[in-house]
This record gives sequence, C-alpha cells and structure tokens, in this order.
Amino acid sequence: MKIGGAVLVGHSESGFFPELAALQNTAGLRGLISMEPTSCAATTLSKDEIAKLAKLPTLVVFGDHLGDVSFPTWPAALADCEQYVAEINQAGGVATMLHLPAAGVFGNSHMMFQDKNNLQVGDMILSWIDEHVE
Repeated sequence: MKIGGAVLVGHSESGFFPELAALQNTAGLRGLISMEPTSCAATTLSKDEIAKLAKLPTLVVFGDHLGDVSFPTWPAALADCEQYVAEINQAGGVATMLHLPAAGVFGNSHMMFQDKNNLQVGDMILSWIDEHVE
C-alpha cells in the first residue's frame, strides 16, 4: 500500500505529539496514532483545534495494565482520550479508540510493541491504517 504521506505515531509522554504536530501543519499528514498517551488534552483543546484535528483519521491505543501499575494516572489518561475521541467524532472526524481488552486482546504492558503479542497488536494497527488512511 502506498500512503503518499505520513502517519505520525507517538507513545507515552510523547503520545500526543502527532496531534500537536498536526495543529502546527497538516501538510503531508494522512493519519495520527497515539499509543497510551499520558493525555489527549481533551479538556484544553479549543473547538477550532478539534475541528482541525478532525480532518485527519486518528487512532488511540491503550493496553490492559492500567490498574496494576504504580503510575496512578493511566485510568485518567484513558478517560481523557475517550473524551478526545468522542469530540473528534462529534466534530465530523474519524477517531477510533482501540482499548485492547475491549477488542479481546490481553496481556499488554505499556510497552505493547515489545510484548509477546506485539505482532497481533501491530496487525490491528495496520488494519486500521488500511481502513482509514487514504
């Protein structure tokens, strides 16, 4: 598949960097993927910023370790990102929350691309790209 542009991917503390880059300039961008970002800035983005981000397909991915680690803000980050996905969709965009346990995929740490099922997770992300990125 030839995308003809970039799909930006961020993870963890830099998980929302794809969206921040898109707010600066969307030229050449075809999609945004945030893997377990610490925040999706749902409560701080303006309606104009949401409208700009809604022009790009967006995928947000979370694993299933959120309640069993010492970093206490993962459940809040998930809720924030669920709100962000809803706001993008309400603005006419196409945003998808891929919460792996809801998709029947379990056993993922915060470093899901290093877990034993990383190829399964990777295939899910590639399938999303095939379905949503022109």
